[in-house]
Amino acid sequence: MQRAFSPIEVGGIKLKNRLAMSPMISNLGAPDGYPTDSHILYMLERAIGGIGLIITEYTYINKVDSRGSVNELGIYSDELIPKFFRLTEMIHRTGSKVFIQLVHVGRKTRKNIIWNNTPVSPSQEKLMDEVREMDKDDIERIEEDFAEASVRAEMAGFNGIEIHGAHGYLIAQFLSPAINKRKDRYSDGVVFVEEVLKRIREKVNIPVGMRISSTEFDNEGLNPEMVSKIVYRLQNMLDYVHFSAGRDGPYNASMPFYYKRVSFIEEAIKAKEGLKIPVFLAGSILTPADVERTLEVVDVAVIGRQMLADPKFPEKMKSGDPIRPCIRCNQSCRGVVIKEVRCDVNPLLGWEGLSLPSGKGEVYVIGGGVQGLEASRTLALRGFDVTLYERAELGGQFNDFIDPYKRKEFLPLVDYYKEELERLEVRVIKKEVTECENCIWAIGDPSPTFPQVSRKTILIDSNIYAYQDYAFKLAENNEVYITTNSLSELDRTRRYFLIKIYGELGVKVVDKPIQADVTLKGYLKNQWNIGSAIKAGFINAISFGRES
Repeated sequence: MQRAFSPIEVGGIKLKNRLAMSPMISNLGAPDGYPTDSHILYMLERAIGGIGLIITEYTYINKVDSRGSVNELGIYSDELIPKFFRLTEMIHRTGSKVFIQLVHVGRKTRKNIIWNNTPVSPSQEKLMDEVREMDKDDIERIEEDFAEASVRAEMAGFNGIEIHGAHGYLIAQFLSPAINKRKDRYSDGVVFVEEVLKRIREKVNIPVGMRISSTEFDNEGLNPEMVSKIVYRLQNMLDYVHFSAGRDGPYNASMPFYYKRVSFIEEAIKAKEGLKIPVFLAGSILTPADVERTLEVVDVAVIGRQMLADPKFPEKMKSGDPIRPCIRCNQSCRGVVIKEVRCDVNPLLGWEGLSLPSGKGEVYVIGGGVQGLEASRTLALRGFDVTLYERAELGGQFNDFIDPYKRKEFLPLVDYYKEELERLEVRVIKKEVTECENCIWAIGDPSPTFPQVSRKTILIDSNIYAYQDYAFKLAENNEVYITTNSLSELDRTRRYFLIKIYGELGVKVVDKPIQADVTLKGYLKNQWNIGSAIKAGFINAISFGRES
């Protein structure tokens, strides 16, 4: 990993390594837009973990029409500068650098999020709420908002600025032929970007880069060849280009376990052609091997969900300690509009200020699924002498997954726990235990029985995850249908790819239930899943032995 940990200069700023934390919505900010203590601790934990550069989540630039979600970071007023300085000060103490990502979301918002104002866009192309086409005054106002926000960012101690030109936000709307239908000079969206960058460059003296989708997965939108021409035109005004992908979905930057890794490397190869400035790339970079492959193509690997799963990922790449893997489930880390970011495999995400109480003595954990594995790990970290009993194989219900995509991405989590327990000297005994003292029972809800049927018509009308998995096997000898409502709780990108794979298997997705020989029913409001199992193991472990 020599290249990963070699320094690189970006616009005169030296990064200690070539690993950056991707900007990701957290909803940990305050309602007024400044970073809360929880947000700072969340970022600090990743900086301590060895990342060379942190790029903040998208940060809105005015309090008129630029915000995309509640509790989003915002740097629209000088009053916010001291609050942001607290964030940059802490990150700098670790030796890491921090860039702020500035955004105007354009049409990608709702009136109630932007203080009951009307969303604006280059053209009157509606996405959610009705939009207003920007006039010259709007363009000048927003260009100046970008510049003023950049000044505040420099005053607040940020090392650089990233303009968000990806994922269907305002700058991307100007650049995308699918959205920009203007007839004036701004029909060439690069003109708008050039004006924004010119104003910023006139007012600040820190690096300025831009994130852009290398493809929008749309025949009418941006593709790598178009993007290559755009960034080639802009490179004299930029210190780096950061490639991502997607616009408004269902394909987006956070691809699920049904999609390849590294997700957008082929598109980036085409889009970066002719560039002489550093190139960053994001997209399902989860392992040291993924990092190595990425850095064969670009200069900086931008790591997103893996930094949520394990904030010490860079440090562990060096030390060789077990890395808790992101499983790309796209559950707790997605849909962060009405909740804070969480991670199904990392129960401490969002609770970085929580310290583990010390403990001593022997403790026994009964059950070797991920609940028991997490309980054992946490107890050992607290200082207990831990013995884990499992009657079968470690991993519990993970060993029963049928979906081959799940098995490929989920089973490494079990391998991680096995390595961790060995590192922490947890004894693992293959034995069934029915009674014990001084123990934690880590037995979750069982999976529903797999229906042993053949040559039948089967309807799945249930949100239970196991049934989605069973469909892979049932389709081999049966005619299988599943309702759209059964999949409604999945992240839309994961749902899109699952439906596509079902189609290849012959599983038919229907809007309404049909008559069937066998119907698998049941809708659970809070069903037992990977996240709830790991969370239960963690909570039981930090509660054990403490006085009530």
